[in-house]
Amino acid sequence: MIFKLISYCVGAIFTLFLLWVLGWMWFAANVSSMKPQAMDTKTDAIIVLTGGEGRVREGLNLLAAGKGKKLFISGVNEKVTPFDLIRTWQGNRDKILCCITLGYKAETTASNATESQQWIRKNNIRSIRLVTSNYHMARSSLMFHTALPDLEIYKHPVIQKDFNPGGKRFWVLTFEEYNKVLAAWLRLDLADKNPSLIDG
Repeated sequence: MIFKLISYCVGAIFTLFLLWVLGWMWFAANVSSMKPQAMDTKTDAIIVLTGGEGRVREGLNLLAAGKGKKLFISGVNEKVTPFDLIRTWQGNRDKILCCITLGYKAETTASNATESQQWIRKNNIRSIRLVTSNYHMARSSLMFHTALPDLEIYKHPVIQKDFNPGGKRFWVLTFEEYNKVLAAWLRLDLADKNPSLIDG
């Protein structure tokens, strides 16, 4: 009886581990093939989450190209001004400076969504182009969909240089991010079933 129980437990653990590994492989494949959505579509705003190479520059390029009417950059250092961000940007600075708003409160992906939520509601934004690194997009879009379920979100992943399945950095980041996505999904699912967990 005990032997059967042990065998069952080992089998269950192995099955869960196999599902976890397959999920990671699926996540990594999705990250490596991810592309910007609906580039012909113009949105009410562009939201950039700081923290990765090229994100802010891509947001500025999209604003200058008319892909959004406003640009909100979340998670900016409190000492940075809009002019500081565009100082080294190669483009018409006068054209976009008026349309940039910086958020200084966010320090995590969840607080990115909360900070952006306040700005989005204040400005009556109905659609956004979400700009962040490709490996970070799944968790970011999950947080934004949760905070703003009626908001139309177009994903705009930024791919860093030398970030591909042939490099160690790719697997390290996808491993870390995959587990963070699972943890975020589990927490949100539990909170949805028991709202008191959020307050706790």
